[in-house]
Amino acid sequence: MTKVTFIGIGDMGSQMITHLPSAGYDVTIWDKDPEKITNIGNSDIHAASSLAEAVKASKVIITSVMSDDVLTLHLGHDGEPGIVNFLQPGSTLIITSTLDPKKIFAVNKALPKDTHLLDVPIIGGVRYAREGSLVLIASGAKEAFDNVLPVLKAFGTVKYVGELGNGAKLKLITNVGIMAAEAGIRETLDLADAYDIDYDTVLGLMQMGPLKPVVSRALDTSNPRPLKGSVADEEELLNATKNLIKLPLAKGSRDRLRDAVDAVEGEARFIDITNKNTALPKFK
Repeated sequence: MTKVTFIGIGDMGSQMITHLPSAGYDVTIWDKDPEKITNIGNSDIHAASSLAEAVKASKVIITSVMSDDVLTLHLGHDGEPGIVNFLQPGSTLIITSTLDPKKIFAVNKALPKDTHLLDVPIIGGVRYAREGSLVLIASGAKEAFDNVLPVLKAFGTVKYVGELGNGAKLKLITNVGIMAAEAGIRETLDLADAYDIDYDTVLGLMQMGPLKPVVSRALDTSNPRPLKGSVADEEELLNATKNLIKLPLAKGSRDRLRDAVDAVEGEARFIDITNKNTALPKFK
């Protein structure tokens, strides 16, 4: 039985790992937060007691963490070793985070000999992860990709896009439109507030047109994604492209989503973009 290690058991990772045992894989998991790996409750998934143990358990290592944590996790920090320090010869490391391509190349540069890196960001949220219907944008050495393709297929549809870094680039490209749509829902409702039109009517009409999937996702009460996650993705996009191209739409989307996060007492949920919690101050 092929062994797979999955590191980062957050909202996405906790749903993705459930598909691996049923696809025939022996699964080891690890997260820096011990509670996340003790609450899995699946006897087919084994929790490692350390990062080193997790990485050494398999020759296929998948990571799913926030973009700000990627370099620390993979390269180490303040004398603490990272994933690259524990990779076995013949291992393939798969990074699924939304990233500036420069971070992918930094990890690749630090890889030990006879190991491979694949850049495989994801399109789709928690529901898609739960249903095994994600879209995975894979890039890197074709031979390494072919070897792990059956593993990746456990999570959804896989699209190979060529040389390393292309996955990260294409995820940022698609995020321009995705984040604009998310912020667009909130701005649409801002205008509804100004015209004194109720939200249910507006959202109902939007679901009758081409924006239906976007609105349906925003109204999904089972989606645990915090709204700050969208802001973080926008920040990664803008930082990655600041010396490349001006993206005023992305900047405006980031600003409106950040204002929405700041408007909520406590942690803003993704669904809050569809309610009065994130309305402009004069309409709350």
